[in-house]
Amino acid sequence: MTDPVTEPVTEPVTEPEPTAAASQARQAGQPSQARSRYSMGSMPNMLRSLLVIMALVAGLVAIVPRVSEVRQPPVDAAAVAGYTVKSTGTPFLFPSEVPAGWVATNARYAASTDSLPTLQAGWTTPEGLYFSIAQTVGATPNWLALATNKGEDKGVVQVAGQPWTHRLDERRQPSLTRVDGTLTTVVMTTGTVEQLADFAAKLKPALPSG
Repeated sequence: MTDPVTEPVTEPVTEPEPTAAASQARQAGQPSQARSRYSMGSMPNMLRSLLVIMALVAGLVAIVPRVSEVRQPPVDAAAVAGYTVKSTGTPFLFPSEVPAGWVATNARYAASTDSLPTLQAGWTTPEGLYFSIAQTVGATPNWLALATNKGEDKGVVQVAGQPWTHRLDERRQPSLTRVDGTLTTVVMTTGTVEQLADFAAKLKPALPSG
């Protein structure tokens, strides 16, 4: 009988785990990948990045169009006053004329303080001053106080032979007030009381429009 041939059994060779010293030696022998100097997070790099961002922002600001001044379109204050006189029958006052260069910026007839229907109008001048007029029938003390910015009574000023009450508010802005029957008229300005008196002298009963 022939003995069966037995294949030799080969055991897997297991490499010994490297010791700590060997691992350190291997790591020491491999050069580490160089890091970018911009990823170091140093203060000079941060400053350089900030300068780049600021340059980009400045470029955007330079090319974006900007509105340097916003101007309201002029309104036809005389037409508003004329229509109000026609619709209400109240003899509201209105300047017969204003100096050249004055621009009417607002005009309306609407409920105001204490729900009193009030005709209001305002103008700006080339010098940057502002003049306004407010009128109502049956003015209340609260309406008058707000229309004059709670101005303090400073006496009487004669305007075209008629007495007007001069008031001065906390910002030293003058107002003139006159009562004709049931109609109360208040004019104000950011200018002087003399300029305001000249404006009040131009007030005449507004003509009904149409």
